[in-house]
Amino acid sequence: MITKEKVIFWLLVIGLAISLAVGLNSQEKKKTEADEFMKDMQSATEKAKARKKAFKDIWDTAVLKSEDSLDGGEPLLRRNIFGKLVTEDTAAKKPEIIPLEEEAPRKPVLVYKGRITLGSKVMVIIEDEGTGKSYSVQEGDKVADYIVSSVGDREVRLKKDDGEELVLGTVRKEKEEELSEKGPE
Repeated sequence: MITKEKVIFWLLVIGLAISLAVGLNSQEKKKTEADEFMKDMQSATEKAKARKKAFKDIWDTAVLKSEDSLDGGEPLLRRNIFGKLVTEDTAAKKPEIIPLEEEAPRKPVLVYKGRITLGSKVMVIIEDEGTGKSYSVQEGDKVADYIVSSVGDREVRLKKDDGEELVLGTVRKEKEEELSEKGPE
């Protein structure tokens, strides 16, 4: 039994040594990768600084300063804050005012689109083709300037406050022809 324990002990020692060697090797790889990354970062920073310096060298500030110096004050006075020079011609011109024509308010063009029946409750869908807005209404509801006065099988009656009445047919043309041919039932 002692030999068995010695074998297990030595196997564990060998396993520990292998895991230590693998761990140290991976740490060494991480360190070299981190060093390479830092070198890449430093070289990229140096390149960016060199580009910035080269860009600054391109600007010839002496020429810019001579154009806008206080000695020749007239160019400065005509200078726009956004960089365009203002000339006398453009400063003297005023925009022409165009009068707007008043349009008469559009009269709603209401069209029957469908019917919804929920038990004893009947609602109709009416669309204002002028605005494209749809309304789901029942008797007594308001559509544009009209109030729904009655909802029937063949027509929907709408009334305005001033007494004007609008009747929307609920039956399509083909159905109207079929119903007229059959006669009243």
